[in-house]
Amino acid sequence: MVEPQAELKDLFRPGTGVEPPYLAGRLEEQAFFNDRIEKLVEGQHIVSDMIVYGPRGNGKTAMLRYLQKRTDDRLETLWVTPSEFDDTGQLVELIAGNDLGLLKRLGKIIQHLLGNLSASASLGPAQVKTTLGQPGEMIALKDLLREKCERKPFIMIMDEAHTLNPDIGRVLLNVSQEIRGEDCPFFLVLAGTPNLRTELRRANATFWSRSAIFPLGRLSSEEAQEALTIPLERYRVTFDPEALEEVSSRAHRYPYFIQLWGDCIANRLVADGLREVTMDTVREVEREVMVKCHGMYQDRYDELQELNLHWLAAHVGQAFSETGRKHIPGKEFKELVGKALQDQGVSATHESVMDNIRQLSHIGYVWEVNVPGDMQGEYPLLCYEPGIPSLMQYVGRQVLDKTKD
Repeated sequence: MVEPQAELKDLFRPGTGVEPPYLAGRLEEQAFFNDRIEKLVEGQHIVSDMIVYGPRGNGKTAMLRYLQKRTDDRLETLWVTPSEFDDTGQLVELIAGNDLGLLKRLGKIIQHLLGNLSASASLGPAQVKTTLGQPGEMIALKDLLREKCERKPFIMIMDEAHTLNPDIGRVLLNVSQEIRGEDCPFFLVLAGTPNLRTELRRANATFWSRSAIFPLGRLSSEEAQEALTIPLERYRVTFDPEALEEVSSRAHRYPYFIQLWGDCIANRLVADGLREVTMDTVREVEREVMVKCHGMYQDRYDELQELNLHWLAAHVGQAFSETGRKHIPGKEFKELVGKALQDQGVSATHESVMDNIRQLSHIGYVWEVNVPGDMQGEYPLLCYEPGIPSLMQYVGRQVLDKTKD
């Protein structure tokens, strides 16, 4: 047999947050982003920010990297995460970058607004009000973004935005709305876990919900299979239909697991010098894949234990397995969580129920979906589905074993 090219070993890189060899699905997000690029370049008004959220492991960061690479030198793009700044002043410095002239001009603005603060653009957490009734850091950020946008259309991509300080988030969202209202070519992309929605509400920038919002869940069966086959086809590797169906099913259409299977399969092909993925290949890599999957399961279970949610997670998983349903309607799901809380002697207020659901969503244990109605014209029904079905099975077994002990 002819050995596949060595690049197969690095074709799939699960868990690294880099662009996958083929970004399956996410067509709506790609189309929206590309449309905004063209509008920015053509000088058209951008009416909204872009907000992407979904459980961890569903490829948010990888998708953002993909989108970032689709920009060109007609625009300026900045990638940031909240871990890089502690206050609005440090965010201003990140945006200004190494442009000493811009920092100097910005420093004069800040000195004028805030008096004793240095010309380094470090504003600190102080909420100093100006005669216009706006915080000083808000005016400084607006002036900076205006100047950036005069040079080139400017895109800011912020990953892990669910960790953004609400005070900074309020300033950033308000500034984005105001300068876009002035027709400045600025586009803000925020991405995070499902908790991002809660944090944006905490920021008290009520208009955030008018942004273009994209929930990012698991792939469809067809998309999951394309994520495996299309990259391998480039190396003239074929995938037996039965083996493809088996891998797609066992990966639960979960992007991280799909990349895990792809990586182990590609390495096996190189080791064996083969160009076809068969059921034998699947069986050969199965143990290696499961060991890596169980590592993720253990991390999530430990996190559930730290939050004292493992018993609730097991209760929820049992409800799905006993009913055999893929989705549980929102009202019923909230009642399910409320009863579980009461059974544990915990007060089941609306706030406590929703807080527990938000934590389960943040971990990726459950995922909120809209299920189409049975009748034509019927509104979709808000439901919850397992984030990763096999994770529910793992958690259930762990809790049961602890109970036996």
